[in-house]
Amino acid sequence: MPGGSISQANPPVQDGGTGEGDVVVTGSRIVRDGARAPTPTTVLSRDEIQQRNPSNIADYVQQLPSLGVGNSTRTTTLFANATGGANQLSARDLGVTRTLTLLDGRRVVGSGLSPAVDVNLLPQNLVSRVDVVTGGASAAYGSDAVAGVVNFILDTGFTGMRANFNYSDTDQGGGRVVTGDVAAGRKIGERGHLLLSGLYYKGDKIDFYQDPRNWFEPGLRLLNNPDWTATNGQPGQIVRFDAGYNSTPGGVIATGPLRGTNFLPGGQIGQFVFGPIQQGQVQAGGTVESLPIRGALLPEDEHWSVYGRFAYELSDDVNAIFEGSYAGNDTVNWSAVYNRQGTTAITVNRTNPFIPVAIQQAMDANRITSFQLNRLFYDVVNSPDQHIGEAGYNRRQDRVLAALEGKFSGKGRWRAYYQRGHSDVWYTRDNNIILSRFALALDAIANPAAGGVAGVAPGTPICRSRLTAPNNGCVPLNLFGEGSLGTAAVAYVTGVNEGLRTRQDLDIVQDIFSFDAQYEPFSLWAGPVSVAAGFEGRKESFKATADALSVASAWNVGNFKPGGNGYAVREGFVETLVPLLRDSVVARSLEFNGAVRLTDYSTSGTVTTWKAGGTWDVNGQFRARLTRSRDIRAPNLNDLFAPSSQFVNAYLDRTQPGSPQVPNITLNGGNPNLTPEIADTWTVGGVFTPSFLPGFSLSVDAYKIDIKDAIVALGAQQVIDICYGFNRPQNSAACDSIIQAPGATNLVNATILTSGVNAQNVSVAGIDYEASYRTRLDRLYSALPGAIDVRLLVSQRTKDETNLPGDVQPPTLGTFASLKWRGLLTASYAVGPSRTTITTRYLGPGRITNQPVTARLGIPDEYNKLPDVFYVELAQNVDVTIGGAKFTVFGVVENLFDQDPPLIPSSGTSFGSSAPYDLIGRSFRAGFRLRI
Repeated sequence: MPGGSISQANPPVQDGGTGEGDVVVTGSRIVRDGARAPTPTTVLSRDEIQQRNPSNIADYVQQLPSLGVGNSTRTTTLFANATGGANQLSARDLGVTRTLTLLDGRRVVGSGLSPAVDVNLLPQNLVSRVDVVTGGASAAYGSDAVAGVVNFILDTGFTGMRANFNYSDTDQGGGRVVTGDVAAGRKIGERGHLLLSGLYYKGDKIDFYQDPRNWFEPGLRLLNNPDWTATNGQPGQIVRFDAGYNSTPGGVIATGPLRGTNFLPGGQIGQFVFGPIQQGQVQAGGTVESLPIRGALLPEDEHWSVYGRFAYELSDDVNAIFEGSYAGNDTVNWSAVYNRQGTTAITVNRTNPFIPVAIQQAMDANRITSFQLNRLFYDVVNSPDQHIGEAGYNRRQDRVLAALEGKFSGKGRWRAYYQRGHSDVWYTRDNNIILSRFALALDAIANPAAGGVAGVAPGTPICRSRLTAPNNGCVPLNLFGEGSLGTAAVAYVTGVNEGLRTRQDLDIVQDIFSFDAQYEPFSLWAGPVSVAAGFEGRKESFKATADALSVASAWNVGNFKPGGNGYAVREGFVETLVPLLRDSVVARSLEFNGAVRLTDYSTSGTVTTWKAGGTWDVNGQFRARLTRSRDIRAPNLNDLFAPSSQFVNAYLDRTQPGSPQVPNITLNGGNPNLTPEIADTWTVGGVFTPSFLPGFSLSVDAYKIDIKDAIVALGAQQVIDICYGFNRPQNSAACDSIIQAPGATNLVNATILTSGVNAQNVSVAGIDYEASYRTRLDRLYSALPGAIDVRLLVSQRTKDETNLPGDVQPPTLGTFASLKWRGLLTASYAVGPSRTTITTRYLGPGRITNQPVTARLGIPDEYNKLPDVFYVELAQNVDVTIGGAKFTVFGVVENLFDQDPPLIPSSGTSFGSSAPYDLIGRSFRAGFRLRI
C-alpha cells in the first residue's frame, strides 16, 4: 500500500490521497490507524511547511534533527562532485544511499548511478505531507531503507488551482533565488480526476571572490607541526592564519636569485614572500595567496518539473491511475585548480619571448638561463565569468506509471502497478586543459629568421613544436601575469574552437512491477488479524558514453570512461498485524507487527530482511513501542559498475618528511564483487498524550543501528595513510592501489586507485525527543485571541563509530560531523488572517577532532572547541481575499541575527567552516500563494 502518516507526537493527519479516511503508515504495508505503528515517524504537514515558506521543500526537511547533512547546493561548496545541484536526504547522517526516498510510497529512479533521489525533481507543490521514518524499513520497502525512509505524500485528490511565487536574496551578496509553481485539479465526469502541476527554480551562485563573507579568514589552515615528535608533547598540527599557496595567479619565480619575483596583471612586477613553513603547495609565514578565495560558496542551480495524473473509477471497487512526470536540473560549479609548483613547476628558458624586459635584463645580469615558475592557472577561461575546469551537472528525468487499485471482500485491498523511470544525465568540464597541447604551448620561442615558420614574422612568439610541425595549430601561452595567457592560446589548450569538450552521458533506466494485497482473514479475541503480502520485480541498468579525449585520458580533469551494466531484483514479502489485547486490565491495546522479505539479486544472491515490533497502549494516554529489524543496503549501479573517471587533486605525501601536500591523480570506478551491507536496528520508546492537557504530546524514542560489511569508497588520502601506516594500522594491500610516477620515489603525480569495498563497521545510537502543544488561547484565558502551535524536535547522539577493521581512529561522536545535540523549535501564533512563526535551529557544542592533542593529527585545544549555535528564522504570513481568490502574502528572514559559522581549520582546501553550519548568512524571502 502507498505510504502514509503516523506522527511521532500527534500532529493532525492531512488528506493524502487514499480518499478513504484510512491512514497508510510509512514503514508498514498495512492500512490502519497510524497512531498505533511501532516505528517512530515524524510528520511534516503542508501547513507546517507553508508557514516557513522555504524556497525548496528539501531545505526544510534537511533541518530535522534526525536527518544529517545530505547533498544540496549548500553543501556543494568549492568543488563539484557527482551529485552537484541535487537535493538528497541523509537520515541519521548515515549517507544518502542508506536513506530511501519515496513518492507516494513508491521508489523513484535515482538522479545518477546512485539510487539517491533528487527531491528537486519531485512535484513539490502537490506535497500534502512528508513522513520521515528514522529506523530500518527494509522488510517493508527493500534495499536502502537502513537509516530510514522519507516519503513525500501527494495531495492526489486536490481540486481547484493554486500557485506560489517566492523571491529570496542574501544580506552579503549573491545567492538570489526565484521560484514559482502552479497546480490545478478538477473532476472529469462522475468518475475521473485530472491533476497537473509545474514548478520552476532559478538560484544564482555565490562566487566567493566577488561576495566573500565577513567571517572568512583567508589564511586559515591546518598544517603539520614541523617541530612535532611523538614524545615532545607538542600538537601534531598547528593552526595558521597566514597560510596559502606558494604559487600565484600570474606566476612567481621559485628558484635562484630572482626567487619571489611575482608577475602581476598588465605586465607589472611585484614581490612574493616565501614563508618559512613550506609544505607541498602550501606555505605559511609569507605572502597569503588564499586557497579557497576563487571558489563558489553556492553553485548556480536551475531546476524545473511538470507532473500529471489521471485517475478513473472503473467500478465501485477498481480504480485506474496514470501518472507521468518530466523534470530537469542544470548546475554549474568549480571543478579543480590547475597548480604547477614544486616538482611540477614550469621551467622557463631565457629564450621565452614573453619574459618581461626587466626580468630578461635581470636574468642576463645574473647569468641565469632558466628559472622555475610556480603558477595558478585561474585564467584558463574562454569567458570572463567562468572558472577553469568548470563543472556542469545536467539531469533530465521522466517517469510513467500505470496502476490499478481495488477492494475485495469488504476490507480487502489490492494494488498493482508498473513504473518506468528514466534519467538522462550528462557531466561536463569546460575550460579543461588538454595536457599534451598545454605542454606544447608552454614551450614558447621567438620565430627565428632562418629556419622559422613560413609566413610568420621573425621574432613573433611561436610554439617551438611548430618548427617541425608548422601546421599543428599550437598557440604559445604568455605565462607572465594573470590574464596574459592570450585568448587564442587558451582556446588552443582547451580545444574550444574545435568543439572539444569533456563530457560523459549516462542513460539510466529503472523498471518496476509490483503487486500487493491486504486482508483480514480472521479475528482473535482482541480484534481482526491483518495480513499484507506482495511481490516486486525491479530492473536497473545504465549505459555510459564519453568523449574521445576522455577515453584517451588526455584531459587534466574528468577523463570519463564509457561503460554499462545492470541488475535485476525479485522480492516477495509478507507482513502481519496481530492484536493481542483489547480493553484489558493491563492494556487498552497490545499489538504485534511483524514482516519478512526475501530478496534475490542477480549480482549477489538471496538475502532475507525482517522486522518484529509491537505497540502497547496502556491507558489511552501512554503508548509504548518497540521494533527490532534486520535491514540491508545492496550495492547499487554506482557501487558495482561505475565507469572510471580521473581527477587531479592534492594529498598529503606520507613518504616525505612533514607530509607535504602534493599533486596526485585519482582514478575511481565500480567494484562488481561487492555484497549487501547488513544492518541490525533497535528502536524503543513511547508517546505520552495526557488527558489533563489537551493538545500536548511528548514522545521519546531510543535507537541503535549496527552495520557490518558496510560499503566504503576509500578516499585517496585513506589509501595513502593505510599503505604507509600513518596514524592507522598499516596494510600493504592498500599500496597496490598506488602507482608512482615513472622514476619517482615519492607520491608526486602518483595515481591513486579508489573504489568501494565491503570493509567498514558502522554503529550509531541515540535518543529522539519530540514535544508539541497546540491550543486556542481562549481555552487558557477567555480574553486572549488567537491560537498557538509549538513543536520541539531534539536528537541526542550517544554513539557514532565508523571504522575499518583494526582501525584505531577515535569515534567521530561530538565532532561537528556528529554533534551530540541538535534541535528544532517552531512556535507559531495565529490570529485572524495573520500567522507569525519563529523557528530556532540548535546545533550543540562540539569539537573539530577527537584526536589527542599530541597525536600526529591532533590540534591545539584552544582551536578544537566549537560553541553551540542558534539560528533564528522569523516568518510572517497574512491571508488576503480578493474576489474569489485567496492570497497569502509572506515574508521570511532566515538567520535573523546573521549568526557566523564557527571557524573550522582544515588541512584541505575549505572556506574555513563547514556544514551543518550556515555559511551563507542572513537571507530574505518574500512572495505570495494563491488558491482558487
